[in-house]
Amino acid sequence: MKNTIKISVCFLLVLLLTGNIQAQDTRFSQPLSNQLALNPAMMGLTNDFRININYRNQWASIDKGYSTYTASLIYPLFLKTGGAKSDTTRKVEGRSRLDFGINVTDDKSGGFNRINATLSVGYGLKLNSSNTLYAALNVGYIRYALDVLHQTFDEQYQLGAYNATNPNNESLNLSKGAPDVGLGFMWHFTPESGKLQAFAGLAGYHVNQPNLSLIGGRGTLPARFNFQAGVKIIGTKVDVTPVVLYNLQGRFKQFTGGLLVAYKFGEMKGKLVVGSWFKEKDAIVAQVGYEQKFFLINYSYDFGISKLARTTKGLMTHEITLGFKLVDVAGKKGIKGVNFL
Repeated sequence: MKNTIKISVCFLLVLLLTGNIQAQDTRFSQPLSNQLALNPAMMGLTNDFRININYRNQWASIDKGYSTYTASLIYPLFLKTGGAKSDTTRKVEGRSRLDFGINVTDDKSGGFNRINATLSVGYGLKLNSSNTLYAALNVGYIRYALDVLHQTFDEQYQLGAYNATNPNNESLNLSKGAPDVGLGFMWHFTPESGKLQAFAGLAGYHVNQPNLSLIGGRGTLPARFNFQAGVKIIGTKVDVTPVVLYNLQGRFKQFTGGLLVAYKFGEMKGKLVVGSWFKEKDAIVAQVGYEQKFFLINYSYDFGISKLARTTKGLMTHEITLGFKLVDVAGKKGIKGVNFL
C-alpha cells in the first residue's frame, strides 16, 4: 500500500511538471560565451576552430538548485567561389563559408535531468566588403528523465536521521527522448575602417516543440525565440561592446542588456574584459575575464533582483567559461578578418 501511494505521488508530480509543461531553457549569464545556445548563426562571428566549456550553478541554497554543464565546438570552413565576371577562372577564398558546431548541454535539478545534444550547420555569404549574411540550422536530440532511485523516502529515515544506504523498495525510472530542431539568421557589418563591428540576429529553438511528457499526453517544450544585436567599438587600447537581447519562450519574456569593456595589454599579452548584464526581473550580473590569442576564461556572479531573491537568503549563481582557440582558420587561409567573439 505504501509503495502504491509513493508511486502515485511520483506520477502526480511528473504529471504536474510535464503534463502541461512550461519549462524554460537555461538563461546564461554569459550569453556571448554560449553563442550556440543564443543563435546558431553566431558561429559566423568567429574565424577560429574553438572549444568552449561552461559550468553554471544557480540557487544552490535551494535543495542544491540547478547545475548546468555545457560543451561546444565550432569549426569554420572557408569556401572558394568565383571571382569577378571578367575573370571567371579565378577563385576567391573567403567570400562564402560553412560553419559546423556541436553543442551538448546537461541540466540537473534534483531527480530531474535534461540532456540536449545538437549539431549546427551554417552558411555565410559576404555580400560586399562590409556586409555578410548568415543562416544556420541545428538538429539534435533531447533526453528528459526523472530518477526516482535518487529520491528520499520514509524508509530511508531511522530515528529522524537520513541514511541513503537504506533501500526504498522503488525501481521506477522515467525518461523520454525527442528530436529537436532550431534555426537562426544573422547580419554582420564590418566596415573597412576597422573601427567597429555590428551584428543583429534572430533565432528559434525547439521549433518542432518536442513532447517531453513522461507519462503520456502532451507535454511540449515551448519554442524559444531570441533576438540579439550588438556593436563592438574598437579602440587602440580599449574595446567597448554594448549588447541587447530579447528572449521569448511560451509565456516567459525577458529583456537583457549588457556592456563589456576590454582593455588590451598587447597582441601577445592578451586583454582584460569586465562587464555587466541586466536580466529583467531576474538579476544584475557582474562579469570578469581574461583572453589571450588561444585561450579565454570568464567568470560571472548574479546579484538577484527577483521576488524570490528578495525573500530567500543565500541565493547565489556562479558561472564560469573556459575557451580554447585551437586554430586561426582564416589566418591559415590568408583571409583577413577580425573576430567579433
